[in-house]
Amino acid sequence: MVFAAGSGWAAKPAPKPLPVKLTAKMTNRFNWDTKKDNPYEDTSRTTTDINAQLKYLPNPIVQVVAGEWMVDQKIRPYNIYMNLTYEHVNLRFGNQIVRWGKADEISPLDVVNPEDLSLGLNRPRADRKIPVPMANVEFLSDYISLQGIYVPFSQTSIFHYSGDDWAYFGHLEKKYGPLNIIEEVPAQTPKNGAWGGRLSGTIGRLDLALVYLNHQSNTPSLMSFPFPPPAAPPGHESSLEDLVVFSNISHQPLKFHYLREELYGLEFETAIGSLGLRGDVSYVSSQSFVTSSLQEIRKPVVTGVVGVDYNGSGGSYINVSFSQSQIKDYSIDLAPTRQKTSTLSSQFSLELLSGNIKLGYLGFTNITDKSFYQNPKVNINYIPNVGIECGLEVYGGSPSTQIGFFDPNDQAYLTLSFFF
Repeated sequence: MVFAAGSGWAAKPAPKPLPVKLTAKMTNRFNWDTKKDNPYEDTSRTTTDINAQLKYLPNPIVQVVAGEWMVDQKIRPYNIYMNLTYEHVNLRFGNQIVRWGKADEISPLDVVNPEDLSLGLNRPRADRKIPVPMANVEFLSDYISLQGIYVPFSQTSIFHYSGDDWAYFGHLEKKYGPLNIIEEVPAQTPKNGAWGGRLSGTIGRLDLALVYLNHQSNTPSLMSFPFPPPAAPPGHESSLEDLVVFSNISHQPLKFHYLREELYGLEFETAIGSLGLRGDVSYVSSQSFVTSSLQEIRKPVVTGVVGVDYNGSGGSYINVSFSQSQIKDYSIDLAPTRQKTSTLSSQFSLELLSGNIKLGYLGFTNITDKSFYQNPKVNINYIPNVGIECGLEVYGGSPSTQIGFFDPNDQAYLTLSFFF
């Protein structure tokens, strides 16, 4: 009896867990057009995303992440980086996402990473971001923090000009036949890389940050045509369709290229009672526009965003943001592009039945051109590790507007996600 209670029978310590963590998420999304209002549209579509990541954490200093992202049978590298954490310094090298700006969905400062726009505005902006190789260094203190990034190779956003229902010229290609499109993609050289920094700190209850980014824009700009189109009838507002028609008639290709620009920005965030106040201000040194004679012209652009948040009881959340952009040195030949563009963004969510049901809404309204995108949705989370979301995505506005061009793509959807 004494021997049985002795040290020879003591319980062995539990083995240390392996410093490896595997996470994955598989999402199937089923889409159905709400009505067939365009003879060239796709009435239904299914997309599949698989995102898997392996994390290796041998000690508190080192973290290694390797991930892949399969989008409709196309494999892309996802987060693949090494992170080194010291007392006042954080170093991260490899494929990663860096997000700047406080205004979430409509922040003009959140442009470090390109986006997957192959399905339009479907999916939140954070889910559309594409990781790119970069060096990301942060110096941290109790008062201020300094972040510096360097992206050695220019990366462009993913989208389609033609051949797809969500392509930029999709419906027009089906109506007028094949389009002659030429795109000049930046060479993958350090010369076309990006660099920038973010200095942040707190004054009282106000969080502030200054931002600078010198980069190649990850969305293309239309190059000038060699000769102007015929004069438009009085009162006619030019549209994408006019551009395609003129290209076909003149046998001139639609040429696109990616231009370099400098971005200067300010972020701010504070709390006033139960309300959160935040926003961004940006200045782009030279943004591309097209004149009424189809000539490219570059102008500075200033954008300001201010938003109010409210977190209520029962898991309720409301955010309303207002944005206005203004083209500096505006000239009349930029018409129909307006000097000022105002946008209203709103988000809402409410949790029910202990959080198992979540009602949500995301919407944008371009007050200037009266185009909009609206996404009411319901999330169901009764089953562990399984997410179910169903909702509507409604586009509206004149066909001459970017959002209104996709008005025939209104759809209902069901998303099934499995994650561990």
